[in-house]
Amino acid sequence: MPLSLRIKLSAMMFLQYFVWGLWLPGLGQFLDKDGIGLAADEQGWIYTVYGFGAIIGPVAVGQLADRFFSTEKVMAFCHLFGGVLLIGSAYTKSFWPLFTLLFVYCNLYMPSMGLSNSITFRAIGEENQTRFPGIRLWGTIGWIAAGQFLSQYYKSADTPLFDSIYSIAWIGKPAFRDCLRLAGLFSLIYGVYCFWLPHTPPVPMKSTDPIDKRSAILESLELMRNRSFAVLVTITGLVGIMLAFYFGCENFFLGDIGTDQKEIVSFMTLGQVAEFALMAIVPLAVEKFGVKNTMLIGAGAWALRFGLSAIGKPWWLMISTIGLHGFAFGFFFVVAQMYVDRAASSDIKASAQNLLVFVVYGLGTIVGSILSGRLRSMFPHDWSKIWIGPFVLTILCILAFALLFREETIATKKAAAEGTA
Repeated sequence: MPLSLRIKLSAMMFLQYFVWGLWLPGLGQFLDKDGIGLAADEQGWIYTVYGFGAIIGPVAVGQLADRFFSTEKVMAFCHLFGGVLLIGSAYTKSFWPLFTLLFVYCNLYMPSMGLSNSITFRAIGEENQTRFPGIRLWGTIGWIAAGQFLSQYYKSADTPLFDSIYSIAWIGKPAFRDCLRLAGLFSLIYGVYCFWLPHTPPVPMKSTDPIDKRSAILESLELMRNRSFAVLVTITGLVGIMLAFYFGCENFFLGDIGTDQKEIVSFMTLGQVAEFALMAIVPLAVEKFGVKNTMLIGAGAWALRFGLSAIGKPWWLMISTIGLHGFAFGFFFVVAQMYVDRAASSDIKASAQNLLVFVVYGLGTIVGSILSGRLRSMFPHDWSKIWIGPFVLTILCILAFALLFREETIATKKAAAEGTA
């Protein structure tokens, strides 16, 4: 694989997650008393926006990229228009305007996660699939860089060196709303960069194709007839509920246990630091332990993380457990992405990846975000009761996955089916 291609794809992954890593971890402080002061239930509903974006957006965007427009151009539109929406959302002061703008934005951003995977897999080819974790690793680096950048940006408010810049009216002193303003600026930069990504043309439907073949969305759903594929997608979606708990609660949890408000986003990048360290061994783990056992290890890290968080002390242990988030993400979700790409035929890979986005960041996020907001409202600052829910659900997911998932040579089955067709 040419080095120039690897650099292009790595830069794409960096920007993809740098933008998200700016606004999502820092959003809690903008929503809370130091920002616009929304109630706990309203905060939970705000976090559902990227869940709705993962449900509604992929239906249209995945089909456009698979059938009508080149994927890189669809990506460019999503991030250029999305950048404008993010900047606008930074200036809202109440629930509905913020919810509406972020809702529309997430219907553009969330599908682009699946599209970035699709561009990568098509560019490197199935014979180089093991290179994907190394490229996806730059998304993790982007998330880490975003957290550190935002933390240092907040601290710069106390540095006289930048007073002349912050005195400009349209810039102003650093505030918690800037997690959205900065994300919008970098989204615009990313949108322009998308035009330099590898050309990824659509695969047009044929007039002789049956209806399920004409629709990439319907054809990707056909994969659910395979038991192991259905089990993997379902369990991954349930684990997505815990992922939403993490993003919906961790910011507030760290504040309650005494973490400096300006350092919270920085500490939350520890999960991605662990993910970075472990991503290189994901292909080795899959080769040695298989898809099933590797994903069970990742889910086990989730359970351990939530169980320790329910204890709530000491402070250093709570900070240390953030690393388990990255361990679980790499060993569970990235391996799931690899399995889905292996299962999908070449003409529906974008829609198949967005099917995974749909269940993890869609259904899982909506349920998890609403529950996290509701539990925080029912048990304010009682984190032992809040964290025990995702702990129990994770244990149940581990048991179900261990019993029902059978690792099959799905790539061989797919090739045989396509050959017969």
